[in-house]
Amino acid sequence: MPPQANELTTVIGLGNEYLSDDGLGILAVRQVAGRLNDSGITFQELSIGGLELLDHIVGYKRCVIIDAIATGTCPPGTIHRFVRNPGSEAVTISSSHQLDLMQVLTLGRILGADVPEQVTVYGIEAGDITTFRSGPTPEVAGSLPALVDAVCADLRAHHPLPHLPEGEWQILETHEVQ
Repeated sequence: MPPQANELTTVIGLGNEYLSDDGLGILAVRQVAGRLNDSGITFQELSIGGLELLDHIVGYKRCVIIDAIATGTCPPGTIHRFVRNPGSEAVTISSSHQLDLMQVLTLGRILGADVPEQVTVYGIEAGDITTFRSGPTPEVAGSLPALVDAVCADLRAHHPLPHLPEGEWQILETHEVQ
């Protein structure tokens, strides 16, 4: 659905609630929406990826995407953030949905679509994205409050986040169950 004139930001939770940690994007966007009462923000829960995502981001100035990621380099529950500001070089960002967000943005620009100037991707390192189970693993569930805090703080800032070095994810927090 196209944004209304007063909607400048979209926050998208990606995932499948019935595949353990894969559903964390949906859980997180619900919690962020419950905390923020801002008519300039649209919240979306989606189980899509790739080119389909373009329909959900066109017309917004700012886009925040929350999803499970599997880098294999950090323990489950680690919170990552990637910021792409205007003028940033293209960087491939992949998730369990095989979402190559930068290719989608580049194609959108080539097609003349009004794609967001700033895209921020938040991910929690997943431990299990294949088991049919409602709810995340303990490591991911334990990181969810810190993730929601970080997304809310960034959205309340109402200005672009500082650009991170090209092609690098920022680790916001590492969480390990004791």
